[in-house]
Amino acid sequence: MSNKWLKQLQQYEDTVDYNYDSFAPENCLYTPSPYFNWIFANKSNGVPKNASVLMFSEPKAGKSLSCYAFIDEMQRRDPEGIALYYNTENRGQLQHDLFKTIDKTRLAMYDTNDPSAIFDRIEHDIKPMVQDGMPLRIIVLDSINNIIGVKRKDSESVENHLMGDKALTIQTGLEKLIPFCKQNKIMLLATAQLRANLDPSNPRAPKEKMAAQFATKHAFEYFVSVKRAGAAEDKVDLEGNAYTNEEAQDARGEALQTGHKIYVKMEGSSIGPAGRAGMFTVDYKHGIINQYEEVFLLGKRTGVIHMEGNRTYLFGGERWSSKMDCANAIKDNPALSQAIIDEVKKLDNKQ
Repeated sequence: MSNKWLKQLQQYEDTVDYNYDSFAPENCLYTPSPYFNWIFANKSNGVPKNASVLMFSEPKAGKSLSCYAFIDEMQRRDPEGIALYYNTENRGQLQHDLFKTIDKTRLAMYDTNDPSAIFDRIEHDIKPMVQDGMPLRIIVLDSINNIIGVKRKDSESVENHLMGDKALTIQTGLEKLIPFCKQNKIMLLATAQLRANLDPSNPRAPKEKMAAQFATKHAFEYFVSVKRAGAAEDKVDLEGNAYTNEEAQDARGEALQTGHKIYVKMEGSSIGPAGRAGMFTVDYKHGIINQYEEVFLLGKRTGVIHMEGNRTYLFGGERWSSKMDCANAIKDNPALSQAIIDEVKKLDNKQ
């Protein structure tokens, strides 16, 4: 029996559309890394377009690289999609070539930490463009910590201590930006730095924590920590090859670094389980590489690729006598790689 009042109640613009599936594959955004995508723990292994992600790490760990990865994959899947990138650390002019495959005609990048150039510009200039049909898919704030407070911006001296100015500025800006992004299915991607955790009351507390106030944390559904992987096994690929150029050396005779692995972990989630971790490889010239290794490890560790004894790997009626045979089969056969990823996704469908 239908509720006679429901039709009237659903006339408002802010009514939730129960027919829209935020987690459907076509309504999600992704990175080029299967393992990174997997940590979002939903049936599509992706980030809903109407969700917000806050990544945090120590300096030089890979936050900006991860932002570019989202844009790169979005453009690959969406031939019209546009991204906005606010580099509040004023490094856009230096970093814009990190991913060679990014189409710069569909990426607008700004070197500014001025809150009015960020939040007011989106409200007054970008919003009408979106309403007019501009296919904006991603907005990046890299990082929120460098957005200057409105009072500090106009202060004549650094000696003027303006307590709470930065926090209030960011909170006020996000109060308008978040609803705009969600209503228009635009993913908001932001980064935050780490700071010392000065909590003498808890000696077991971690030494560092995300440098973000509670209002900022409440604005994001996903918290993702990013670390540069440093274990010995993380410095080589699955075959044991180091990410170095052996033909070129530095002053100490060490081979030049050509890439490294990045470790990502879902530290908190408002719309799914937390705690999942993934790892991917970044090449300094070619972006994210060796996805076949990720698919192999993801399949093996989720049980999708079965093991018989200590050496035999099984999937879909096929068998391989070593991990490299299995990994190389994935590398050489995109259909096999996709089949394994599809089976991994089904595990989240069952939850």
